Amino acid sequence: MAKSDFFTFVTSLRPIELKALGELSQVVHLEEGAMLECGDQAGDALYIINRGAVEVIHGDPQRSEGQAMSYLSRGDMFGETSAMSGIPSRNSFKACESTSLQCFRKRSFPELMRRVPAFFYYISTQLASRLIQVSDMTFMQSNCLELSGNLANFDLVTIYQTVLNSSQTGELSIINTKGEKVGSFYFERGEPKFGQYFNLLGEQAFWQLFLHDKLTGTFSFQLCDEPPVNLRGGEIVKRHPTDMLITALQYRDEFKEVLEGAPDPACVVRRSKLNLIWDGEESIFDDLRWLAEAIWQVCYSTPMTVGELYHHLSVNELDYYKVIGELLLSNHLSLVTYETPSIAVPA
Repeated sequence: MAKSDFFTFVTSLRPIELKALGELSQVVHLEEGAMLECGDQAGDALYIINRGAVEVIHGDPQRSEGQAMSYLSRGDMFGETSAMSGIPSRNSFKACESTSLQCFRKRSFPELMRRVPAFFYYISTQLASRLIQVSDMTFMQSNCLELSGNLANFDLVTIYQTVLNSSQTGELSIINTKGEKVGSFYFERGEPKFGQYFNLLGEQAFWQLFLHDKLTGTFSFQLCDEPPVNLRGGEIVKRHPTDMLITALQYRDEFKEVLEGAPDPACVVRRSKLNLIWDGEESIFDDLRWLAEAIWQVCYSTPMTVGELYHHLSVNELDYYKVIGELLLSNHLSLVTYETPSIAVPA
């Protein structure tokens, strides 16, 4: 059963149903570190993440036994089990960054059922998908953690955290629908150390892997004592495993926003200025100057499309499209769309 987030689901609703969802819910804002729905209390609402990331903590978050179970991001839902069953939850939820939630109060459920019955069908499919996933993960963890599965049924966050919690050493492989290995990630005692995804290495490979929340193909994790040959000598991942995941989820949210204003990959890129003057005001652009210079050099020699240009660079798509957008905004680059010439037919 493929996982579908809330924002994919709402595209199937009629305008009158979308209006009802808005009228029967409220937006809740959480600052970084804020807690929500602390354990041992029956929830009175279910929440859907509009923006940001949330850490799910099992047990008392103020004590040592409180353990992070998973991380949720845009489109994910939580609180529904306790709200619908009335059974107290032992989970607490902590905002990993500034977060916006869509809150559906339990008292509004009857009216929601009447006006948007598809909403509760959506919740049912999510609960069923989660039950299957938990069952399969439990089985796989009981088999020495040499696990595999279809990416349509398991989200990357769950796979990543399962490997982390195992404290095992081995290789996580990502295989496309053609049976080709496109990604290889080596974990040492549960912590990521090396990564390769298509032509990207190290942290860039991890960022690219998580940018798209829906992947096709399969995955497998096999125990091994040493990193695969193709990863040896590559960039070592130095960030803390949890920080890696939270950053990846932040990048995923940002990528969706960046794509909304991204240029058509079929458009040809060309220089519009003689020299590159990289003076973006935001500090984030300082770290990407090297990428702006790389794009500038590639555009100098051979005209190519936005899509072709990306494959000449060893960088994740988020950073690429951010820099392309800045160069277009500052008129360093321009886009050209070529039309196929018409052929005159003799009378």
